[in-house]
Amino acid sequence: MKKFHVNGRRSAAVAALLVAAVFTPVMSWADDASNTPASQPANSGIVPAESGTTRLDTVVVTADRVATPSLDVGSSFSLITADEIQQKQQPLVADVLRGTPGLDVVRSGGPNQITSVFMRGANSDHTLVLIDGIEANDPTSPSRAFDFSTLTVDDVDRIEVLRGPQSTLWGSNAIGGVINIITKRGEGPPTGFFSAEGGSFNTFRESVGISGGTKLVNYSLNVTQADSQGFPAADAKFGNRTPDGYNNQSLAGRFGVNLSSTFDIDVIARYQHNRVRIDDGGGPGQDDPNRWLKSQQEYLRVQPHLVLFDGALVQTYGFNYTHYLRDDTSTTFPSHNNGTVLKFDFQNDVRISKDNTLTAGVDLLEEGFVGTGAPQKYANSAGIFLQDKASFNDRLFLTGGVRYEDNSVSSSDLTYRFTSAYLFPTETRLHSSYGTGFKSPSLSDLFSSFGSRDLKAEKSDGFDVGIEQPLFNRVLVLDATYFNNKFRDLISFDFIANRELNIGRARSQGAELGAALKPWDPLTIGVNYTYTDTEDESTHEELLRRPRNKVGGYLNYRYCRNGSLTLSGTYTSSRADIDPVSFGRTRVGSYLLVNLSTSYKITDHIELTGRIDNLLNQHYEEVAGFGTADFSLYGGLKLTF
Repeated sequence: MKKFHVNGRRSAAVAALLVAAVFTPVMSWADDASNTPASQPANSGIVPAESGTTRLDTVVVTADRVATPSLDVGSSFSLITADEIQQKQQPLVADVLRGTPGLDVVRSGGPNQITSVFMRGANSDHTLVLIDGIEANDPTSPSRAFDFSTLTVDDVDRIEVLRGPQSTLWGSNAIGGVINIITKRGEGPPTGFFSAEGGSFNTFRESVGISGGTKLVNYSLNVTQADSQGFPAADAKFGNRTPDGYNNQSLAGRFGVNLSSTFDIDVIARYQHNRVRIDDGGGPGQDDPNRWLKSQQEYLRVQPHLVLFDGALVQTYGFNYTHYLRDDTSTTFPSHNNGTVLKFDFQNDVRISKDNTLTAGVDLLEEGFVGTGAPQKYANSAGIFLQDKASFNDRLFLTGGVRYEDNSVSSSDLTYRFTSAYLFPTETRLHSSYGTGFKSPSLSDLFSSFGSRDLKAEKSDGFDVGIEQPLFNRVLVLDATYFNNKFRDLISFDFIANRELNIGRARSQGAELGAALKPWDPLTIGVNYTYTDTEDESTHEELLRRPRNKVGGYLNYRYCRNGSLTLSGTYTSSRADIDPVSFGRTRVGSYLLVNLSTSYKITDHIELTGRIDNLLNQHYEEVAGFGTADFSLYGGLKLTF
C-alpha cells in the first residue's frame, strides 16, 4: 500500500503550528489539573457519576477536552474505573461496557465475533472510539464503524462514555457520542505481574506486564495471549456444530519523559492480532469450515505537551497513526482489506481567568483504503474548533463551542454545542446539553460500486436535560436524564437509483435513570434503567437491535480485607432484527444476563480469581440467528512482583 501524504494545504498548516510551538517562550511550570489533555488519565478518586457506582472528586477529560470536575460537567457521561474493570474480570472492553446507561452491546456469536455498540438509538457507526486520543474507528469497515470484538482491557485505566452529539470537539463519527479508552500511566518503583486464566470452551489467557515511573520518566507495558476453542457462532437451532474458536495477541505500551519542568512527551502504542473462525450468516448449511477472519490493528500516538506562563497557556500536540489489516478466507468470497488513518491534532488551552478557559484547536486527517475489488482511495479533512468554558460563583458552569470542518471528497460542515450545569446549596445538580453532529461518508460510501461521490455528511442534533440528587451525605445518589436525538441525511441504499443516497431520517428519545448506593464501606450497589424509543421516519418502524427497555445492575461486596465479590447483570427487552433465513423483519426475545466474579489475595503477591458468566444459564440471542455462551466458568491466578 502506498505511503499516505498529507496534501500541501494541510502540510503548510502543520509546519506553521510546529514553528509556533518551537519559538513559543517557555516561562514556568504550573501543575494545574485543568491542563490535563484529553488522552491523559486523571485519577482522583470516586464520584457519584452516571455509571451506577459511587465516586468522589473525579475529573472527566473527554467532555471538554480538558480535565473538568465531574460535578461541573453539563454533558451526560459515564465513567468506568480501573477498579470496576478489575472487579468484573471481563477480558474484553465490550463486556465491561455492558450495563452502561444508554449503551447496547450486540455480538454476532461468541467472544471475538463482530461486536457493535449502539448509543442512545444511534447507528453503531455513529460512535467515535478513542484510545488515548487516537481515532480508532476502522477505515476498512464499509461504514467506518469500530468493531469491539478484539479490544481487550489490557493496560486500561478508565473508560469515559460521553453521550449525545460531540462533533464540535471530536469531529466526524461523534454524531451519537464518544467512548474514550484511557490507558495506565506508570508510576512509582518498578512493579510487574503475571496472570493466567482458564475455563469453559477450552479458553486460556496469559498476561504479563511491567510498569513504573520517576519524576523524569514513566512506563507501562503489557503483553497478552488468549486462545479458545469457542462454540458455533451460528445458533445451534440451525444444526451448526463446528466450534468457532479464536486466537488473540495484544501488546499495549505507554512511555513518557519529562524533558524539562515545562515540556513532556508521551508515546502510546497498541498492537492487536486476532484470528477467529466465523460462520457465513447463521442460516442452515452456511457453516463454512474453512472460513477465518484474520485481523491486525496498530495504534500509535506521539504527544508533546507544553505548560507555559504559570499554566495560563497549555499546548498539546498529537501525531496519530491507525492501521487495519483484515483478511477473510471465505471459500466463496475471500477478501483482503488494508486501511490507514494519519492524524495531527493541536490544542491550545488559554486560562483567561480562574473561572474562564478558552480552548482552540485544529486537526488534520488523511485516510486511505485499498481492498479486494476496490481501488486505492484517499480522503483528507481539516477541522478547527473553539470552545469557551466559564464558571460563576462555583455554582453555574457553562460551555459553548463551534467547529468548522472541510472534507476533500465530501461536504464542509459547521457544528456547535452548548452545555450547562448548576449546583444548588442542597447539592442538587441540574445538567443539560444541546449539540449538533456530523459523520462524513466513508471511502466505501463514496467509491464502491454502489457508492456516490455526491454523498453529503450524515447529520444529527440532540439535547438532554437531567437532575442529580445526593441523599444522606451522598450515601445514595439518584440521577434522571431525558434525551432526544434526530438524525437526517442518513446514507441508505436506494433500490430505484441502485446506489447509496442521503435519504434516511430517524429519531430517538428516552430516559436514563440511575441510583448509586454505598450504605457502608464494604458494599457498593448501582442500578440504572434506560428507556429508548426509536423510529425510522421513512418506514415508521423501530430501529433494528435497539431494545426499548434495558436495566443494568452492579454490586460489589468486600467480604474481608483480602477478598471481594462482584455481581453484575443486564436485562434487555425484545427488539427488532432481520431473520437470517427469510431476511424479513423478526423479533429477538428478551433476556437476563447475570455474571459473578470474585478475587482473593492469599498474600500481597498472590491473588486467586474466579468468574461465572451467564450464571442463570439463559439461552438467548443478541443478533437473530447467532448463538451465545451458556453457563461458563473461569478461574485464574495473578502473581505480582
